Amino acid sequence: MAEQEIASVGDYKKVSELVENWLEIHQNETFDLDIICRQLEIQQRENRNNVAKKLSYEVNRGNIEKKLRNYRSILSLKEKEYIDWTNSSDKDALDIHWPYSHKDNSLFGFDGHVVIRPADLIVVAGQSNRGKSTFARNFLWENMDYFPCQMMVNEYAPGRFKSVVNRMDWRSGVGSNGCPKFQMIVRREDWEYAIEPDCVNIIDWINLSDNFYQIGKIMEDIQKRLRDGICLIVLQKAEASTLGRGGQFSLDMASLYMTVDNNVLTVVKAKEPANGRNPNGETYKFDIVDGGAQFSGIQRVMKCIRCGGKGVRWEKGSGNTTCSDCGGTGWVAK
Repeated sequence: MAEQEIASVGDYKKVSELVENWLEIHQNETFDLDIICRQLEIQQRENRNNVAKKLSYEVNRGNIEKKLRNYRSILSLKEKEYIDWTNSSDKDALDIHWPYSHKDNSLFGFDGHVVIRPADLIVVAGQSNRGKSTFARNFLWENMDYFPCQMMVNEYAPGRFKSVVNRMDWRSGVGSNGCPKFQMIVRREDWEYAIEPDCVNIIDWINLSDNFYQIGKIMEDIQKRLRDGICLIVLQKAEASTLGRGGQFSLDMASLYMTVDNNVLTVVKAKEPANGRNPNGETYKFDIVDGGAQFSGIQRVMKCIRCGGKGVRWEKGSGNTTCSDCGGTGWVAK
């Protein structure tokens, strides 16, 4: 838009109109005086002063915010999205099916005691090769006959995946029509754009090499894409950490958050417990069998009191010895 369109130098009314039109197009963008004047092709000092005057006016009205030399139009941010909670249903919990052992029918104790609703996020965080992908595959296997499912992967070779799921023989991943019961895609970034809003989405896994705080924004963007569907997100976790990469940022938006360490699953957060039991803080030991295909021997455990969960204790005259109460595992049945 050329400066020649302004009737005369110093025509505040025309400059004001140009600025208003520009702001309408550039909602929520950050800019400074030089940027807006350059895009409006305004160079005359008096016209630039009128642009600054108009911006100051809009700041005072609360339509623009200013921080140091930068401005941002916030008109659209002031619009409110109202929630009609009175006409919503509190009976919209999803009948999610949780992994369990098909070897001995042992269960994770949160099964039946956690409510998952549409647009909820579930997180499984764990060390590499410690069971989190087994949980993700079993979660898919238990739900693909009841919900449309999509699995996003970043490191699976098709042959390796097929080799594992062929041993998950309690259910076939292929329907009677000869087609897979779920879709499987490769995704290494921008996961939110691949979300199926009304599906059970599984992301195995989100890889962040640095700036771990970004996981909060990634999870928020994923949740915005969901409608009646949900998303299970697998994260890496350092051995000494109590949470996955991103720490508290990875915990805030999750409705159910679990960690997996050395064949031990801990329920860190269950936002909505159900049926008279609160599984928050519960811990379960398990074995992984059939080459990573499934769980076995799931049992609720607690840290051994006698050795403090270390698996060894000190005895006078003998030094450190294997704890007899827990057999050196650090855990005892609860």
